[in-house]
Amino acid sequence: MDKYAIIIPVLNPTENLVEYVHSLLEAGAAQIIVVNDGSKEELTYIFTQLKKMASCTVLTHDKNKGKGRALKTAFSYFLNHFQDLHGVVTADADGQHSFEDVCKVAKALENKKGELILGVRDFTGTDVPFRSLIGNRFTSLIFQILYGYKLRDTQTGLRGISKSHLPFLLNIKGERYEYEINMLIHSKKMSLSFFELPIQTIYLDHNAGSHFNSFVDSIKIFIKLISGFLHYSYAIILSGIIDIGSFILLASFLLKGLPLEARVFYATLVSRMLSSSFNFYMNRKYVFKAGNHFILSMLKYYVLCFCIIYASYLLITSANLAIGIPVIIAKICADIILGIASYEIQLHWVFKNNQKNVAKQSSVGDHHDG
Repeated sequence: MDKYAIIIPVLNPTENLVEYVHSLLEAGAAQIIVVNDGSKEELTYIFTQLKKMASCTVLTHDKNKGKGRALKTAFSYFLNHFQDLHGVVTADADGQHSFEDVCKVAKALENKKGELILGVRDFTGTDVPFRSLIGNRFTSLIFQILYGYKLRDTQTGLRGISKSHLPFLLNIKGERYEYEINMLIHSKKMSLSFFELPIQTIYLDHNAGSHFNSFVDSIKIFIKLISGFLHYSYAIILSGIIDIGSFILLASFLLKGLPLEARVFYATLVSRMLSSSFNFYMNRKYVFKAGNHFILSMLKYYVLCFCIIYASYLLITSANLAIGIPVIIAKICADIILGIASYEIQLHWVFKNNQKNVAKQSSVGDHHDG
């Protein structure tokens, strides 16, 4: 604990926060950074008490800016003032995270350096609010489908983060609760390892102290979850227009005199070569934002392309010859199926980043919102 700072973003806290911070300091926390995210003026006395504590810093937003912004405010302050510490543990102020569990996460961070520590709750208990159960189950399922990793608790606010990862996390967009899911998405894309640590499942008064808006914040989280696939879909639609347009031109006109098999094969080959160049550029730069080796990713991409071309050829000719589906219709159906498979392969193989790219992404990635 003496090598880590505890970060607590708060909005309209109760007096229990003072005792909570005191317990963390007594347990050996090196520093506590509390971010007052636009709390009511009548609660100023709570923050005044906190400021009087040794090793407790209170940062203040003049208005509510959201949990994501509060976390980034604390990350930035930590990097500028506590270079001798090894990392941070983020915790919520609504009573969900016991100081014992905060200590457990800090200890795990010391033993699992380089990994993102997640304090995960057990949602099988009868005292778990229905909205929390459904929300976590749903986001965990979507995360597993799109990013190939099963997380038991995607919405946990109790996280242990090494200092080396903070510049990278400062570059991630998101101002409110969606920032936390975005953190998981970008960490997975950068191939950072997750370590899930079981913690107590605590809901006081059915989570009445939480400022999470079930509808608005859930929509934002869902959009962030599928944003990668949406961007991929935009790129593939534009590439598909190029691909199908050139295929129709070749198959229906320029190569009309060739036998069906040859006509489909050459039309598929040429149209995919044209669209793939455009698609590679879009996917590398905008969809997966790859930081891996350019030549290596290009080689992998075109290996995948040739496999997709051959699979497309087999599907189209088989559909046409076996059951009489028109070539153009078969082409569209085949490409929808292969497009979904291609997304997963590109995410997990072609444009897969590694931890060496984290520092690079920190300096050249998206600038965090101001």
